[in-house]
Amino acid sequence: MIQPTSDYLKPINFLVIDNKTYMRRMLKNVLETLGAKRIEEARDGGDGLAALKSLEPDIVLTGWRMKPVNGLDFLKSVRGQPTPLKFTPIIMVTSETRREKVIEARNSGVTEYIAMPITAKGVFLRVREVIERPRPFVDIGGYFGPDRRRRAVAVETAEDERRGKGTPRPEAPATEDGSDALSQSQIDRLVAGGDIAD
Repeated sequence: MIQPTSDYLKPINFLVIDNKTYMRRMLKNVLETLGAKRIEEARDGGDGLAALKSLEPDIVLTGWRMKPVNGLDFLKSVRGQPTPLKFTPIIMVTSETRREKVIEARNSGVTEYIAMPITAKGVFLRVREVIERPRPFVDIGGYFGPDRRRRAVAVETAEDERRGKGTPRPEAPATEDGSDALSQSQIDRLVAGGDIAD
């Protein structure tokens, strides 16, 4: 049995969506270790939409690559809801780390974005951002989602503290198609509405 490290996440309802059982289990174990008690699961974006409507979770963690409804389509569908469900914070947890994919998720209204492989600290920092620094939602032209103008330094600074001073930042891995992947700090800056140096 997993012993939680605190009761910080105890009152929060989570929905974890991924078509891979091991990913759902891993995210659930991380959340339980961080103190979460109420965690529901769904196998893809379609099941996630049904669960979202029946459970009304506080935070959703979803993968990207799922069939028949992937995580991006799930995100777009949630943001297009004519109900208060469209304000649900959605954290994308994925190996999709190419710049254009991160920007696509950001422009579709993702709240936070976690690059694989995940760490408990990385999950906690982004969940804490959602809880302690919720961003107002904006509806501007073709965009509905969290305001992108936020301070990216809070998450980035906490990640840097974990590595310690003077420790070099690990190189970003190459993606399957050979293009360079973004690091988590670059992803955080893009999701926050900033830009990154090439």
